[in-house]
Amino acid sequence: MKKLSLTLCALLLLAGPAVAGAQETAPAPPIIVMSSFQCDWTKIGDIVSEFEAQVPIWEQLKADGAMMDAGTYIHAWADEWNVGRYIIAGSMEDAVAANTAANEAFAEQLPEATVFGTACPVHRDNFYLGGSATDDSSSPTGGSPTIVFSMYQCDTNQIGAVLDEYAEFALPVYQQLVDSGQLRGAGSFTHIWADEWNVGNYFVAESIQSFVDAMDASGPMFAEGSSAATDAACPMHRDNFYTLGPRTGTGDESGN
Repeated sequence: MKKLSLTLCALLLLAGPAVAGAQETAPAPPIIVMSSFQCDWTKIGDIVSEFEAQVPIWEQLKADGAMMDAGTYIHAWADEWNVGRYIIAGSMEDAVAANTAANEAFAEQLPEATVFGTACPVHRDNFYLGGSATDDSSSPTGGSPTIVFSMYQCDTNQIGAVLDEYAEFALPVYQQLVDSGQLRGAGSFTHIWADEWNVGNYFVAESIQSFVDAMDASGPMFAEGSSAATDAACPMHRDNFYTLGPRTGTGDESGN
């Protein structure tokens, strides 16, 4: 992901690898950790406020090189996992260490019980490997854009073909939509240590409607048969829509 910030393109997301030229050595893809929570929705305002208080901690860890980006995303039109937090780092070990350091720093800053700690009792972590992504360096980074996770259950033996197809056919289309301002960013990621949804694409747009409009515009841009490998290998698909919350990389200490 460029900034899964991956703007999670910020992954989230959302700090991903650029598409390398034939003679270039591609950088190691980042690790994206998505922590999902089932939270009491009546407490979401307080939860977001506590996330805002953590942004300076994340920014310091980023400045120290402990991680690439971190941030949050909040349910807009999704499943029961209504609050998410992501960390992007160079390795799984770095991601775990950064998460531990951030939690410890926040506990020192706010030693009493937090709203988040009591309102979000159900939790899971998924680890992914960042894939190809658009160049969204000219896209806005602030505000509260929509992030969409399109998740697939794919034949693990065919994941390489699915990713190659995405990079060859889908990514150039999405790059055109980013360049025209219809999307802020898009990219892919794959399962390392996660659940049955083992391949994901993400999109960042100004709003849900902007995303829908961009997808409508993209339809005629795809050549016939350009999703054949994905269609054959990935029969199960779902989309979840979130609003990016407090995060690093926005130029605002609150992460907004």
